[in-house]
Amino acid sequence: MADFTSYSALRTAILNDLSNGSVLTKSYAIGDRSRTFHSLKEVREFLEWLHMMIQAEGGDETRRNYATFGRPGDDP
Repeated sequence: MADFTSYSALRTAILNDLSNGSVLTKSYAIGDRSRTFHSLKEVREFLEWLHMMIQAEGGDETRRNYATFGRPGDDP
């Protein structure tokens, strides 16, 4: 079990373990909490949660701002 450094690093570690087939045999730690997966459904749900946490940290390049806010009468 590796020390938690960031949500992005944890996601990368899980995806690497998923690709080599060891994701269900390892445990992952965030601080003093440990997480062990029992099914691929749990892995998928946790990866979705990690994606949300990465976006909250501002570390995901897929975030985009589609709206701008201004005062009435301001030119966009």
